[in-house]
This record gives sequence, structure tokens and C-alpha cells, in this order.
Amino acid sequence: MSTLGWVVVGILAAVLVLTAGLLAGARARLATAERRLGVLDARVGALDARAAHAVETAQGAAALARRGGPAAPEDAAPRVLLEPVTGPLVKAVAWSAGARRAATRLARSVRSEPR
Repeated sequence: MSTLGWVVVGILAAVLVLTAGLLAGARARLATAERRLGVLDARVGALDARAAHAVETAQGAAALARRGGPAAPEDAAPRVLLEPVTGPLVKAVAWSAGARRAATRLARSVRSEPR
């Protein structure tokens, strides 16, 4: 066999080894992808079940809301402790603070007017 023949055989052997290596790597990546796909498929199945349960719960709540329930008590307790006592006091303090600011502004505008 000539030198050219040995070079061609060497190149073909290198290509064969490289192809075998690439094929082994592709198989490993494919196996990893299949494992991941199996895990994701299981997770999606669980999410589908949860979503179906959530939809059923929402539909039940909507039906219950449409049916109506007992009305809220009309004499509800005040949201702030002692609101009947503190409400007028808070209003008076707020009004006096606002009146004080308004009087200060009015006094400033009167002083700044030219005579």
C-alpha cells in the first residue's frame, strides 16, 4: 500500500472514531433529556390535577355566591376602638390644624400685598 493509501485509511479511522464519540455523546444527552422529560411530564400531570381542583372549587364558590347567603349584620361593630368617642375629637383636631394653616397663609398674603 502506498503512502496515500495509508493517509486515507488513517483519515477514515479518525472520522470513524470521531463519529463513534459524537454518537455516544448524543446518546448520553438524549438519555438525560428523556429523564428530564419524564420528570416534567409527572409535574405537569400533578399541575393538571391541581388546576382541575382549583377550577372546581372556583365554580363551587361562584355558585354559592350566586345563591346568596345570610346578609351581613346591619349593626356592625366600629372598625376603630371607641370610634364614636374618638371620631369627633379627630375631626376637631384636623379642622383646627387646617384652620391654623389657612390663617397663616391668609396673614402672609395680606402682608405681601403692596399698599
